[in-house]
Amino acid sequence: EPSMSQNFCPHCMEEVPAGVDFCPQCGREVHGRAQPHQLPIGTVLKTGKGHSFLFGETKGDGGFGLTYIAKEMSSGKVVAIKEYFPLRCQPQRAGDLSVRPTQAMEDIYRRGMGSFLSEASMLRAVGDIPHIVHVLDYFEANGTAYMVMEYLHGVTLKSWMDQRPAVEPLAFLWKVLPLMKSLELLHQAGVIHRDIAPDNIMLMPYGSLVLLDFGCARSMEDNKSMTVVLKPGFAPLEQYQTRGQGPWTDIYALCATVYFCLTGAVPPAAPERLGAVCEEHPDPLLPPSALAPAVPPALGELLLWGMTLQPMSRPKSMGQLAEDLESLLRTLARQEEPPVPPSFWKGPWAKVLLGVGCGLILLLLVLLLGQLG
Repeated sequence: EPSMSQNFCPHCMEEVPAGVDFCPQCGREVHGRAQPHQLPIGTVLKTGKGHSFLFGETKGDGGFGLTYIAKEMSSGKVVAIKEYFPLRCQPQRAGDLSVRPTQAMEDIYRRGMGSFLSEASMLRAVGDIPHIVHVLDYFEANGTAYMVMEYLHGVTLKSWMDQRPAVEPLAFLWKVLPLMKSLELLHQAGVIHRDIAPDNIMLMPYGSLVLLDFGCARSMEDNKSMTVVLKPGFAPLEQYQTRGQGPWTDIYALCATVYFCLTGAVPPAAPERLGAVCEEHPDPLLPPSALAPAVPPALGELLLWGMTLQPMSRPKSMGQLAEDLESLLRTLARQEEPPVPPSFWKGPWAKVLLGVGCGLILLLLVLLLGQLG
């Protein structure tokens, strides 16, 4: 049975003195309240592995699950915990906090939960890949499942873009490059994310990017029909078909995310693009430079290659895309370098001075020889 605990800030999980209304650490009001379908603030869940987690506020509420800030009570480590809560199964939260789907969706709910747990196990086994949020643990409770991840103090690209009128293309893409290389390692380990979008990539205080929310990740060895995860504009065509997903799926979504950050515009949805092409109209996906002149055309072409409608026409791997991007960034950086002024000794005056110098030396030699004679 879950227990309850108080005297902490539900926003940052720091302890606060009794009777305090605002957190001394983050300054926010400590008297938060969860929605009826969410775990109440102060819930403590015990795992079968001897850990207990104290739950704070809900940080994310999506179609597949709820994400909370929490704290492992013995160590005091702040974590993020994702609760399996698929809306399509119409789950209800009972008084004992257990989650129950509608009877008609029971089988789908159970299969989904098994997949959620196997994905958590797979991601934990992958280990620590830079720029990828780390899965620390997973467990079952309340008739559902939970995935424990490191908690990151940053801002999502979606929130970051809401606060910025424009992004400097080259500086931003240098931040994206290490994330691409880490995604290549993830793909080599047999995992695809399937839900890359601006709200799933966090910009950290020190400037790097970290990919979040692996609740939709899948092993590439799973040949079963994959549940559709759709974010129009960022989801490639194959995700509307539920089959045929792979590393190329993440390539499209990441390029679409970069496109959004460079232009401020969500790309047209893949079915809209396909419909236009089938009717022999121009692809409504415009080159990035048409929306943001500061984006070099060559960079735009690379992004559009990653967003090709046909999966097999995209870059063959995230590693190839990263390699091509790095080469292009280095070329563009060299082009932007200010020209080095020519050395004085390589200019036209150098020949004149050299001639005068040689003449004076010869004159001195003649005079010296004359005196000796």
